[in-house]
Amino acid sequence: MNFQLRYLINSIFCWSIVALAAAGYFLTLKRIGQKWPFWVVLSAGWALIAISNSIVASGINFGESYLQAMWLSSYVLVFASLTLLFAKVIEIRKVKK
Repeated sequence: MNFQLRYLINSIFCWSIVALAAAGYFLTLKRIGQKWPFWVVLSAGWALIAISNSIVASGINFGESYLQAMWLSSYVLVFASLTLLFAKVIEIRKVKK
């Protein structure tokens, strides 16, 4: 498989996760009536991954250090979103007791 094709497929996958996270935000808002910041942070993290993969797939010489910074930032954002999700689930569980 071609090097750029791999990054193109990965980019399409990442953009679809960004779209699903945005849909999750609006569905949660519509059904529950609450804004969960988890969805926004998750979408931002995956958007950074998608942008960096799109840059690599397009063949633009962006600089390896910038790409690594984008990847690291995206991993931090995805980890933060999972932390926010766990905090929200724990909060909901405490309210139910």
